[in-house]
Amino acid sequence: MRPVRPWITVPLLLALGCGGGGGGGHSASTEPTRTATPIATPSPVPTVSVALTLTSSIDVVGASFTVGYEPGRVALLGSGAQAQCRLGSNDTLAVNDDDNGTLRVALVPGDPLQRQTLTLPTTLTCDFAENGGSVSAGDLRVGTKKVAVLNASSIAVAGDASKLDVQ
Repeated sequence: MRPVRPWITVPLLLALGCGGGGGGGHSASTEPTRTATPIATPSPVPTVSVALTLTSSIDVVGASFTVGYEPGRVALLGSGAQAQCRLGSNDTLAVNDDDNGTLRVALVPGDPLQRQTLTLPTTLTCDFAENGGSVSAGDLRVGTKKVAVLNASSIAVAGDASKLDVQ
């Protein structure tokens, strides 16, 4: 058997165990110094809630209409079916914003077994961001109104859309 020579084995183990050389005794870093750059916080965009009043001189079992707005000046908060709108009654509201100036609105009774017609008058309130100007109910354009009414057989049929007033 050959004798182990500690003068070769010990330095080799020490070199492997300490992870290599540590360099001299100076503490100069090669990493660049980093400073935090403040992030500009954007100013909050003013928002406004705009209410439209819905009335009718006839009993309406369903209604739909569009609401036009100027997309460069204001933006409806929310997108598509997530548009930030709410109804002042317990009826069911469905909205769809195309993010390009047209909001589609549909209404049906909340519980047709208790009440077959919409609870009118009521309000439709939507939230807008005022990107480049203000918005009020008078700035909105209501169009493409459709209503359903009950006929003598209690079947929903198309009614006179001019009887639904949205302002």
